[in-house]
Amino acid sequence: MSSIILFGGSGFVGSHLINMLSEKFDTIFVADIREPGWHSSDIIKNKERMLYVYCDVRLPISENLFGTSVDCIVNLAAVHTSPGHPSHEYFETNINGATNICAFAEKKGVKKIIFTSSISVYGPGEDEKTENCIPMPSIPYGSSKTIAEYIHREWYNKDGDRTLSIIRPAVIFGHGEGGNFTRIANMLEKGFFPYPGRTDTIKGCLYVKDICRFIIQQVETGKGYTFYNFCYQKKYTTRDIVKAFRKSLGFRAFCPVIPLFIVNLGARILSLFQFQFIKKMGLVPDRIIKLVKSTNISSQKLAESGFQFNWTLEEALSDWARDCGSNHLY
Repeated sequence: MSSIILFGGSGFVGSHLINMLSEKFDTIFVADIREPGWHSSDIIKNKERMLYVYCDVRLPISENLFGTSVDCIVNLAAVHTSPGHPSHEYFETNINGATNICAFAEKKGVKKIIFTSSISVYGPGEDEKTENCIPMPSIPYGSSKTIAEYIHREWYNKDGDRTLSIIRPAVIFGHGEGGNFTRIANMLEKGFFPYPGRTDTIKGCLYVKDICRFIIQQVETGKGYTFYNFCYQKKYTTRDIVKAFRKSLGFRAFCPVIPLFIVNLGARILSLFQFQFIKKMGLVPDRIIKLVKSTNISSQKLAESGFQFNWTLEEALSDWARDCGSNHLY
């Protein structure tokens, strides 16, 4: 293959994906509003075949921007941290981005797109979510991703020779994540992690290197239209995740269960002060509520496709630590 475009390629998943694609493509275009390596930890190791192109997917994309034939597009571009942005930003980026990327693919004659959506399309609930469930998003991020999926399917349906793979990942963790898994790890390292309200919250999750492996598989062999939930098949709870951190990294933190009303009250009081470090720690009511709600996602269809995860949860946490060079995960 000659060239591939990673829209949103400077982000968490894209940075890992560049390393894995570098031996398979002559040119990897990274199309983003930020240059790769903006994160304090530069994950990207193989930059020889990478070419950064400034691209704001909210605006129409010129077919001449990349200057050569394109074999495949991977659409990772999104405003995704939720809560964290005004509602309109999710729609402006995620919907306009899907529209403009598909229009670019139409003009350029690109026949294959891999699109990373989200399990947020399902909405909240303790019941198991399969690919057959009707999307019922409850937040702007989930609504924008639902519409973006529809836009990609419209592109696919215009030509029977096209390939579209939609992936709905659960919580992705790994080097450079900076999300809930990183917060849990840092609190356990400091010796104290309070469970907010319960320990049996199911958290669908996956290691970043595994989803990169699957994306590459879809790039190389994907045909027609496919869509998959993506997470470990085992139903990991918050307790299981903490246990895995303890076993893999040796953390010995005190982990009491604190009634949810106390946690929420403390978070609301702290949020009144608007200190940046409080937001960085995730001590805001909406984010705490997310920790209490299960993401009970079925990945049976993924298992039936033949894909196998390369790392168990414990192995993934250990691999993450090796990437960071210590037990301090970031």
